[in-house]
Amino acid sequence: MAISNCLFSPTSENPAEFPSWCVLAKLSAKPPAGRQAQLLIAETVATNNFIMLKTTILILSISSLIISGIWMYKTNFDYEPITVFIMGIVGILYFFFKPKEDKKGILSPVKIKNKGSRSSSSSKTDLNQTQNVNVNLSLGSNISQNSNESNIQKEHNQAEDRDLLIDLKKPKTKILFIDDDKNFNVVNILKTSGWKNTKSVVDIKTLDISAVKEADILFVDINGVGKLLNLENEGLDLALMLKQKYPAKRVVIYSANKNNNIFHDAWDICDFKLEKNALPYQFQSLVEKYSLEI
Repeated sequence: MAISNCLFSPTSENPAEFPSWCVLAKLSAKPPAGRQAQLLIAETVATNNFIMLKTTILILSISSLIISGIWMYKTNFDYEPITVFIMGIVGILYFFFKPKEDKKGILSPVKIKNKGSRSSSSSKTDLNQTQNVNVNLSLGSNISQNSNESNIQKEHNQAEDRDLLIDLKKPKTKILFIDDDKNFNVVNILKTSGWKNTKSVVDIKTLDISAVKEADILFVDINGVGKLLNLENEGLDLALMLKQKYPAKRVVIYSANKNNNIFHDAWDICDFKLEKNALPYQFQSLVEKYSLEI
């Protein structure tokens, strides 16, 4: 055995006056068992890995505190950055206040005592006291899952907020249909849905009537209206004139006839165009959209 593998000094076991042949005998002792050496290496690697894990958690926690702090300031303390901020605090607390078992006995290297005949029993005792620690770090998957849940919750909240705003707009929004068909059922459907200020006229003599001035949204049938103003293209001319005079109002044109003048400027200038036989919800959806914009 090489001398570098020996631990010898004058002690109570090896007094200074010990015979020289005892010294030689002790120097020729066998090295520690291979199992003990492997255990020491394994425990040392585990300790290094644990230190790296602690450092990683601390860096991530500090980063999350900084980022979430800026995020909270910009979003007026929304719940998402607050959640990330709390996670950062928990990570730092874990770094400084871990359970004592993490520091003692779990990852600490095993001290191997080479004292003659007691080395074998000492290695068995150290082996029995050694514990295996498995640390699973799944920060990426947890953050991704939390992000998806937050997005779903945010979309749900936005939908609820939109419905609430629409309910508030219903009694304030004024809608006017200019249509020679007195039995157009969309008007009644809108009233039933809560849009109480929905009116209908068969035609108008001037653009300055109160019904037009007060309306926020105008639906114009391009056939059969505009005759009182002697308009050549009937509803198309009327819709174009309304949009030019009242650009802040929303003007929607619709018709049951698909063969109207496709080159008329009203098709491009008006806010939207529909077929007269479109689903009632398409009309209502436009009303909801425009009510939030005006």
